[in-house]
Amino acid sequence: MAGTSGKVRIVLKEKISGVLRSIDYEDPVVRYRGSKVLRIADLLADKKVNIPLGLAIDIFYAFYLPMPLLRDKEGVDKSKQKHYRIIDSILRSSFIHDIRSKTVVDGLMSSIAAGVFISEYQRIQQEKMKGGNAKVKRKEPGEAEGSESEIRKDVEKAIANTARDVDNAKKLRMLIEGDQPGSVSMMAYEEYGPELIRLARNTEVRKILDILTGIKPWSIPIPEKKQRFKHGEITGYELGRDIERIVPSILALPDELFYLRFLEGRLLLYQKVLSQGRGPLYVLLDKSGSMDGMKMIWAKAVALSLYMRAMKEHREFYFRFFDSIPHPLAHVSKHPKVSEVLKLIDYIARVKGSGGTDISKAIITACNDIRKGSVRNVGDIVLITDGVDRIAEQLVSYNLKKANVRLIAIMILGENRSLRNVSTKYYSVVKLSQQNILKIIES
Repeated sequence: MAGTSGKVRIVLKEKISGVLRSIDYEDPVVRYRGSKVLRIADLLADKKVNIPLGLAIDIFYAFYLPMPLLRDKEGVDKSKQKHYRIIDSILRSSFIHDIRSKTVVDGLMSSIAAGVFISEYQRIQQEKMKGGNAKVKRKEPGEAEGSESEIRKDVEKAIANTARDVDNAKKLRMLIEGDQPGSVSMMAYEEYGPELIRLARNTEVRKILDILTGIKPWSIPIPEKKQRFKHGEITGYELGRDIERIVPSILALPDELFYLRFLEGRLLLYQKVLSQGRGPLYVLLDKSGSMDGMKMIWAKAVALSLYMRAMKEHREFYFRFFDSIPHPLAHVSKHPKVSEVLKLIDYIARVKGSGGTDISKAIITACNDIRKGSVRNVGDIVLITDGVDRIAEQLVSYNLKKANVRLIAIMILGENRSLRNVSTKYYSVVKLSQQNILKIIES
């Protein structure tokens, strides 16, 4: 190590040890995982957490391994007795099975669980110091002092909070990936792990996630956009004179009858269509004053379920809040970066219901985005609102036609006849009174 004189001093490699069996504490991968846990804990605690690397490694593997086993207690060094008690208390906790169902053989979730646990355990220790033990010399988690009952009690408190955060972080991860595990790189997650935990602890996000659990990405049917094409997929029958689409059995008719039907345009033909594919999904969410409270939380949950739908179908996702004016447009690409999705979730969570409402202006703005090319190849605009506004039907219909898009309306405990008239699909959200989830029905 360099001193003030510029000389270099040699640092001996620190000897790392722990209390779990079958862990090679000198393995670079094992050390890396322990260091990553400490980095997460430092960021969560907003300061350096002073615990041994060996303990961080053991906490990680307590969550990661399918069956972590402690060494024989008699063979553990006296300086590791508290370390041993902490790990033993984690493995005996009433919350451990719930947490491990989300962390076993999952490096990211195990790192998050270990980082949260360490920061929570340190916080509990500090609160005890402030609450009456200020005169007692502070001891670190790796030291031998500390009764078994006290440690078990502190660990149980810390791991209870860990269970809550891990559960919400797991839900957020599923949301980010759009129900497509592995679509986002692990390295990207590691960079944004602390931000994932911060959002998991956000009260508004937790409310949204609770409701979102009851919504499946496909619970809002969005029919695929198709166009008539003579060489497309057969969808039915119709009458006409297009010989290329004729039903073969009609060729068995007598010539006179066949030509008579041909002249009258009454030949039986296959009806064929060609899929136009699924373009980006554009969501408008009403944030007016009438939407404040539970309506807004439900609406946000529906919007995020549509994001999951877009990711499942490999579609770009555009999102805009509106009240009396349209707000800035957010965008998540077809192959999302973690930073994009976290920014979107944070943005959606922070906005509260307030202001007036102008649904017509919001729809026309979306149509202009599409027509002017700032948003390309959009086939569907999804509007989420309680419908407390009059719609300029003719103007809205004209803009939808010019932009060549369909409007899908999702009503949150509301009704709007003029909006129904201009919508291709019109859905209503119904709260299931006993289960606190949403049921979305076509009406």
